[in-house]
Amino acid sequence: MTTRTIRTVCAGLLGAAAMALWALPVSAGQDTVDTSLPALLERLGQYVQRYERDLSAVVSEEQYEQTVASQGGLPADTRQLRSDFLLASAGEAGWVAFRDVFEVDSAPVSGRTDRLIELFVKPTGDSRQQVKQIVDASSKYNLGWVNRTINVPTMVLQFARPDQQARSAFRRAGMSEVSVGRVREIRFNERALPRMIQTPDNAAATGAFWIDEATGRIVRTELRVSAGSTTAVIGVSYARQPKLDLWLPVLMNERYSTPRQATITGRAIYRNFRRFDVEVGTIIK
Repeated sequence: MTTRTIRTVCAGLLGAAAMALWALPVSAGQDTVDTSLPALLERLGQYVQRYERDLSAVVSEEQYEQTVASQGGLPADTRQLRSDFLLASAGEAGWVAFRDVFEVDSAPVSGRTDRLIELFVKPTGDSRQQVKQIVDASSKYNLGWVNRTINVPTMVLQFARPDQQARSAFRRAGMSEVSVGRVREIRFNERALPRMIQTPDNAAATGAFWIDEATGRIVRTELRVSAGSTTAVIGVSYARQPKLDLWLPVLMNERYSTPRQATITGRAIYRNFRRFDVEVGTIIK
């Protein structure tokens, strides 16, 4: 089979927007809120920007199942991963979001050290290289023929940053009813080069954000990107975590499909959110 590659520009999710988003106050006059596309994009960008300014670090436990569907008489293959999933600032490396796999199919990962603490409490002179090493080490456990590092729930958020919105064409779509109320869908198509996500054919990313119109709060996202004949679709759902007073991804569904190969699907559940104290190297339960 042909190996296809879908990677971030920096190969380590460097600069990727993190997954915790602060809730902004809802205006009392919500019926008169400006819901034009420019106003919605401004609130969306401010929402992501507020996170980057105020969040320190959050760790969750990720339970991640990947499956390659059966095809041509070949049996299906399934893999279960358990990881610490960290979102934090890595100094010059920028904001990062990555997984540190500690268990594969119920078997502990051998030779694993406390790499998250080493990265943030005892950094070397090249934090970018440290991040890349952890991301590359984690991606080797991915199942299937697609070589990828985009399978993190917050990858799409970088397209919503105020300084990155000009890279894409946005349009206001319809309203949807979700568990927290009615939300507006905003879709985007990447236009600028170089692409934020690298593929062999330099394909543009597309996707969508479902947001509260008055606050810009994100409740769902979708990211779609192609590599040759393979199309990747990653959908994420957010929920408020009262303990941290943050809206965080709780579910990620992904699908990689191509006409001539079996389909790869993934489902990741996030729980046990807690703060990571980078000053003393401890995870606060």
